[in-house]
Amino acid sequence: MIFENGELVIPRLLDWVRARPDIRAVLRTGSRARGEADQWSDHDIELYSTDPEPYRDSDWLDGLGPVLAGVGLDGPWDNPARLVIFEGGAKVDFQVVPVARLHELTDELDDLHERGYEVLLDLDGTAARLPAASGAPENELPDEREFREHCEEFWFELGHIPRYVARGELWVAKLRDAGTKELLLTMIEWHALSHFGLDHDVWHNGVRMREWAAPGVWDRVDALFSGFVPEDVLRAASATGALFTELARDVARRNGFTYPEAAEQAF
Repeated sequence: MIFENGELVIPRLLDWVRARPDIRAVLRTGSRARGEADQWSDHDIELYSTDPEPYRDSDWLDGLGPVLAGVGLDGPWDNPARLVIFEGGAKVDFQVVPVARLHELTDELDDLHERGYEVLLDLDGTAARLPAASGAPENELPDEREFREHCEEFWFELGHIPRYVARGELWVAKLRDAGTKELLLTMIEWHALSHFGLDHDVWHNGVRMREWAAPGVWDRVDALFSGFVPEDVLRAASATGALFTELARDVARRNGFTYPEAAEQAF
């Protein structure tokens, strides 16, 4: 079994890999490769294979240990990917990648590997030729058109919430609310980058937001969420709109954009 006390045991993973001659290299990315992980962090493992296609099926996972749940996806290079929770609770995101992609990375790292990577196995010496990772995030701010469209989409989504609450459709209202939170998260990221600079690490999906958001933002997050009660749903929607407005106006000011004030009338 590959797990002990919920942790991925790399030597056992590599023992399994060595019995599969098609896998020529193993890399680890993500927070564990960067030394920023805690006990709850995912394990991001890349298996570089001469024949990735058979890994689209999930049978190969049986050799690693009992699987509680798994999701099969297409990876960023149209490669097989498996997101797995094993018995013991460890979550592992596997990418099974063509060996040719590893050769491409020796010329220039992509954004993911530029953040940091760790070579766990290198049977052919290809990974030894990878450039050193800078560790710097690859961030960018929107242009004015993207900014405006993002703001209008936010107010379009938020404007649906009172309508569904009035109909008594709280489930649908909460689904719309989830969409506004995703749009707000992007604005929180843009606001932090506008405040601190493009080399500021905003992580992803709101992870560690209390650490990277601009001052005062995290203190207002608790007011953005509600229970399953009409009045509370509307209160949280208003708080979400108020924070979005404040941050978006600041992003516009710092970047010379025009904030689309008329869009607020949709709510």
